[in-house]
Amino acid sequence: MSAEVRSRIRWATPATILVAVIVTCFVSQAVAEGPYGSRQHRKRGIMDGNQVITQYYNYGMIANWPTQPSCVWPRGTNHSYVDGVAMLVMAETIDENGNVIHPLSSQYREDMDLDPVTGEPLGWEPLPGYANPNQDEPAMSDNGDTWPWSWPDRESSWDGYWNGYFGRGVFNADLETYFRMDDSRDNEYNYYPDSNDPLRRGLGLNVGVRAFQWNHVLAEDCIFWHYDIENMSDYDYEKVIFGFLIDWGLGGTDNSADDAGSYFTDIDLAYAWDGDGEGDFGWAPVGYAGFAYLESPGNSTDGIDNDEDGLVDESRSDGIDNDGDWDSYFDVNGDGIWNETEPLNDDVGRDGVGPKDPSYVAPDEGEGDGEPTEGEPDFDSLDKDESDQIGLTAFLIFAIHNYQLIDEEQNWEILGDLTPPTDEQLEGVNLGMLFASGKFPLSVGQTERFSMALLFGNNEADLIRNKKTVQAIYNANYNFAQPPQKPTITAKSGDNKVTLYWDSRAEDSYDRFLQEYDFEGYRIYRSTDPSFIDSKIVTDAYGNPTFRTPLAQFDLDDGRFGPHPVNVYGATFDLGADTGLRHSFIDNSVTNGVPYYYAVVSYDYGYIEGETLIDTLVAMDGSDSVSVRFIPELDPSGNIVGIAPTECTSTIIGEVGGNVLLDVNTATVTPNAPAAGYQPPQLENGVIHESGGSNAELEVQILNPDSLRDGHTYQVVFTPSSAFGASFLNFVNGFEVYDITDGGNALKYQSPSGVFGYFGPFEEGDPTFWLNDPLRRGRYFTQDPDADTLQFWHQAVSFFEPEVIDGVSILPHNRFIDYAELENADLDSVYFYRASGTNYHHKVGLYRDAN
Repeated sequence: MSAEVRSRIRWATPATILVAVIVTCFVSQAVAEGPYGSRQHRKRGIMDGNQVITQYYNYGMIANWPTQPSCVWPRGTNHSYVDGVAMLVMAETIDENGNVIHPLSSQYREDMDLDPVTGEPLGWEPLPGYANPNQDEPAMSDNGDTWPWSWPDRESSWDGYWNGYFGRGVFNADLETYFRMDDSRDNEYNYYPDSNDPLRRGLGLNVGVRAFQWNHVLAEDCIFWHYDIENMSDYDYEKVIFGFLIDWGLGGTDNSADDAGSYFTDIDLAYAWDGDGEGDFGWAPVGYAGFAYLESPGNSTDGIDNDEDGLVDESRSDGIDNDGDWDSYFDVNGDGIWNETEPLNDDVGRDGVGPKDPSYVAPDEGEGDGEPTEGEPDFDSLDKDESDQIGLTAFLIFAIHNYQLIDEEQNWEILGDLTPPTDEQLEGVNLGMLFASGKFPLSVGQTERFSMALLFGNNEADLIRNKKTVQAIYNANYNFAQPPQKPTITAKSGDNKVTLYWDSRAEDSYDRFLQEYDFEGYRIYRSTDPSFIDSKIVTDAYGNPTFRTPLAQFDLDDGRFGPHPVNVYGATFDLGADTGLRHSFIDNSVTNGVPYYYAVVSYDYGYIEGETLIDTLVAMDGSDSVSVRFIPELDPSGNIVGIAPTECTSTIIGEVGGNVLLDVNTATVTPNAPAAGYQPPQLENGVIHESGGSNAELEVQILNPDSLRDGHTYQVVFTPSSAFGASFLNFVNGFEVYDITDGGNALKYQSPSGVFGYFGPFEEGDPTFWLNDPLRRGRYFTQDPDADTLQFWHQAVSFFEPEVIDGVSILPHNRFIDYAELENADLDSVYFYRASGTNYHHKVGLYRDAN
């Protein structure tokens, strides 16, 4: 099964228990349908996918004064900025007595209406089935143990997969959470939204909630919240308001009385700061915090172009690609049907995944049919631009408690009559803000959406820069560059040393945003603090800590090395030194008895915007040749446009020296001397060269004595290139490791094909060429396009270390090819050269068949 399918002992979904309720005769025909939101399903989670860490609850509340973490930023500081956030929905309707009412559905830690019998607050409550009931967290994308066995809102083919926003098993963010809630327990009014279900109260609303975090350096100071609100009642609501309440708390739990706030009208950002710049117990400086109101509900029936995009009354549920941005598959061979070798683009089918996605199983409904289907990117529910958004219609900045959620009529009047925001300021108060969009219709079965982002910065200018990233992610439909998958590491302590080794799953990562396999390497971080604060010492041009400095780094030997051309406000990411990949590291610079925290992160090679130009040149002898140039795009300041490389997250939750919660790619280790008399294991006879002409060297290290298989014998077999057979250049492109103990032949490892370089012919007549690429994005090689000969290219690598096998690292070192072997080859001529560094290249030209 796919690596993204959760593998663990499944827990049985408990049967739904219907509780019999005695009702009076005049409602005896009604049937309770359920399911209903309930306090018994409440769970608390922590979003910690980047520098912003906050608790949240699956009944809609974000942060929770005075408990922590409540929007702590940056991670590891315990500096909090928000006391609480509540999402609210109001609508106008008529109760059983004929009165016009304005119920408010929300949930917050204070100022809520209470059930007169139970004393419990009335409002949103979580629906069952959206998390594993045998644990305490809402469903989190990075922890399969939090997922339910099956998702109530998905088909059975989604069982065991993450319920991703963009499809089955799709992780479009580094960390995502998902839950659903409703207002069915809000019995404040004599109002029944479902005529067939007397137990369902409130407005009959069902809400899907997601949060997204990206760890990329540009997005690491932001967290996004997205809401789908469906009208499941029997009634059309003609006047509806969506909104948010935020209670700021800049400076910490007991430091809110001097907060201040305003609104940047030119970039649509509400923001807040601390009056004296000092937090609880004097920590300083307190940064800036922002609230970006992003997506708003749409009105597709008023005949107005509300969002001024040239479209009138567009909708995300009309089955039409209103803005024309959905892309069908690319029919390469022109046969009118899709085949697996052709790009699908947006035409991936209802499940949202295609052949390059780890969760892909088989073609599904709508896949490769040339027509948009619900569930595909850039269409209907997954295309924000197909909503005629009404925007932010009301904004209020005030001293908290002057307006309270408990007073529905006051809130209806305020939120319905307010005007859009201005740049007014309020200072020296316990600061609150209200945001709203309305009034708009919400028909039976209709779903509308809205979203916001919380963001943080060291100062006002830093906050504004972070808003640019927030806007870019929103404009890209909640997409951003994704890092490779996290490696899974093993850590072993030793005598004044620590040994780490990890798997290779990150190397097969596909970036859906950039549409390519872009893994580049691994970085190793060490710290005496679980937040790794002391490793983040590379600052940008404004003095803001931007990149971390690794203890060690191993990258592909692919010509991508040194500072990446795309800078982040003056700071650049180091791609490495073309060292070649390793999957183990021994740290000999540690002290016995000291606890250390380690992280092994995978990273990609980023992206550079530009175009490739192909020029035909005429040589001195009159023949044609081809020259290819890559021209990067520059911004108005002359900087190269693109995306800097992205690292995967590395999370350790806990205090120094205390209990910690580790991620798969993090570890805590305390080196110690071995027990007296301990003898470390050794190779019995070293490495024996049994047969073959290879002059490669094998470096063998015992990394984990606990995993050794005593007395076992292993064989390393190098596989020859299949291009011309073993006799041509004696070239190998991979290797295999077998356990041959007691005459066995168990395959323990098989390297990727071409791990020692690529070797092969260009097709005759192809316009192959050298690529003049100063950015070192790749290498391409050429022949005279008019010639009737072939050329070949081999790029060797210095070494490649596979995953650790039974506690042992086997590292083959590639050595230079002996060119004396070329003398007897059937060649008219041979050309070769050596590149700088450890990379070694040769080029064989004018090969002709012996016949």
